[in-house]
Amino acid sequence: MQRTKEAPRRLQPVVELRKEGASYAYSVRAPRSKGVIPPSSYSSSGFVTLADALRDVARALGGDFNRIYVRLEGYCVGERDIAELQLTPEKVAAALNADCLAASAAEQATALVLETERFNGR
Repeated sequence: MQRTKEAPRRLQPVVELRKEGASYAYSVRAPRSKGVIPPSSYSSSGFVTLADALRDVARALGGDFNRIYVRLEGYCVGERDIAELQLTPEKVAAALNADCLAASAAEQATALVLETERFNGR
Protein backbone atom coordinates (compact mmCIF):
# COMPACT_ATOMS: atom_id res chain seq x y z
CA MET A 1 0.00 0.00 0.00
CA GLN A 2 1.43 3.35 -0.99
CA ARG A 3 1.14 6.36 1.26
CA THR A 4 0.26 9.68 -0.26
CA LYS A 5 2.58 12.51 0.46
CA GLU A 6 1.21 15.09 2.83
CA ALA A 7 2.07 18.72 2.46
CA PRO A 8 4.34 19.80 5.31
CA ARG A 9 2.65 21.94 7.92
CA ARG A 10 4.06 25.42 8.12
CA LEU A 11 5.29 26.63 11.44
CA GLN A 12 3.30 29.63 12.60
CA PRO A 13 4.89 31.41 15.56
CA VAL A 14 3.04 32.96 18.46
CA VAL A 15 3.89 36.58 19.25
CA GLU A 16 3.16 37.73 22.80
CA LEU A 17 2.83 41.52 23.04
CA ARG A 18 2.61 43.34 26.35
CA LYS A 19 2.93 46.76 27.86
CA GLU A 20 5.86 47.16 30.24
CA GLY A 21 5.56 50.48 32.02
CA ALA A 22 5.59 53.20 29.37
CA SER A 23 6.77 50.96 26.53
CA TYR A 24 5.87 47.75 24.70
CA ALA A 25 7.69 44.45 24.47
CA TYR A 26 7.18 41.21 22.63
CA SER A 27 8.39 37.66 22.65
CA VAL A 28 8.12 34.91 20.05
CA ARG A 29 7.63 31.22 20.61
CA ALA A 30 6.93 28.25 18.36
CA PRO A 31 3.70 26.39 19.13
CA ARG A 32 3.88 22.72 19.97
CA SER A 33 1.26 20.04 19.87
CA LYS A 34 -0.88 18.89 22.77
CA GLY A 35 -1.03 22.26 24.50
CA VAL A 36 2.63 22.41 25.52
CA ILE A 37 3.71 26.03 25.87
CA PRO A 38 7.38 26.33 24.96
CA PRO A 39 9.69 29.02 26.24
CA SER A 40 10.23 32.12 24.15
CA SER A 41 12.88 31.86 21.50
CA TYR A 42 13.22 35.60 20.89
CA SER A 43 12.21 38.78 22.67
CA SER A 44 12.61 42.51 22.30
CA SER A 45 11.43 45.52 24.28
CA GLY A 46 11.49 49.29 24.62
CA PHE A 47 9.04 50.20 21.85
CA VAL A 48 7.23 53.51 22.34
CA THR A 49 4.00 52.33 20.70
CA LEU A 50 2.33 49.04 19.92
CA ALA A 51 2.66 49.89 16.22
CA ASP A 52 6.44 50.23 16.68
CA ALA A 53 6.56 46.78 18.26
CA LEU A 54 4.51 45.36 15.37
CA ARG A 55 6.90 46.90 12.83
CA ASP A 56 9.77 45.18 14.59
CA VAL A 57 7.91 41.86 14.67
CA ALA A 58 7.41 42.15 10.90
CA ARG A 59 11.08 42.97 10.39
CA ALA A 60 12.23 40.11 12.61
CA LEU A 61 9.90 37.43 11.24
CA GLY A 62 8.95 38.65 7.77
CA GLY A 63 11.63 36.79 5.89
CA ASP A 64 10.66 33.44 7.37
CA PHE A 65 6.92 33.53 8.05
CA ASN A 66 3.77 34.73 6.31
CA ARG A 67 1.40 34.68 9.31
CA ILE A 68 1.60 34.79 13.08
CA TYR A 69 -0.69 34.07 16.00
CA VAL A 70 -1.01 37.14 18.21
CA ARG A 71 -1.56 37.46 21.95
CA LEU A 72 -1.86 40.89 23.56
CA GLU A 73 -1.71 41.32 27.33
CA GLY A 74 -2.32 37.58 27.71
CA TYR A 75 -5.39 37.44 25.45
CA CYS A 76 -5.56 35.59 22.13
CA VAL A 77 -6.41 38.25 19.56
CA GLY A 78 -6.20 36.20 16.37
CA GLU A 79 -3.88 35.69 13.45
CA ARG A 80 -2.25 38.33 11.29
CA ASP A 81 -0.36 38.43 8.03
CA ILE A 82 3.19 39.71 8.38
CA ALA A 83 2.54 41.95 5.35
CA GLU A 84 -0.28 43.63 7.28
CA LEU A 85 2.14 44.44 10.11
CA GLN A 86 4.60 45.91 7.62
CA LEU A 87 2.10 48.00 5.66
CA THR A 88 -0.42 49.22 8.26
CA PRO A 89 0.96 48.71 11.78
CA GLU A 90 -1.13 51.53 13.27
CA LYS A 91 -4.35 50.01 11.90
CA VAL A 92 -3.36 46.56 13.17
CA ALA A 93 -2.47 47.98 16.59
CA ALA A 94 -5.90 49.63 16.86
CA ALA A 95 -7.65 46.39 15.88
CA LEU A 96 -5.56 44.34 18.33
CA ASN A 97 -6.32 46.77 21.16
CA ALA A 98 -10.05 46.57 20.37
CA ASP A 99 -9.93 42.75 20.32
CA CYS A 100 -8.01 42.74 23.60
CA LEU A 101 -10.57 45.01 25.27
CA ALA A 102 -13.40 42.80 24.00
CA ALA A 103 -11.69 39.65 25.30
CA SER A 104 -11.10 41.29 28.68
CA ALA A 105 -14.73 42.43 28.90
CA ALA A 106 -15.97 38.94 27.98
CA GLU A 107 -13.73 37.39 30.63
CA GLN A 108 -15.01 39.81 33.27
CA ALA A 109 -18.64 39.20 32.28
CA THR A 110 -18.15 35.43 32.50
CA ALA A 111 -16.54 35.77 35.92
CA LEU A 112 -19.45 37.90 37.10
CA VAL A 113 -22.02 35.36 35.87
CA LEU A 114 -20.16 32.50 37.54
CA GLU A 115 -19.87 34.44 40.79
CA THR A 116 -23.57 35.31 40.69
CA GLU A 117 -24.52 31.68 40.07
CA ARG A 118 -22.30 30.54 42.90
CA PHE A 119 -23.83 33.15 45.22
CA ASN A 120 -27.35 32.05 44.23
CA GLY A 121 -26.49 28.40 44.87
CA ARG A 122 -26.74 27.10 41.32
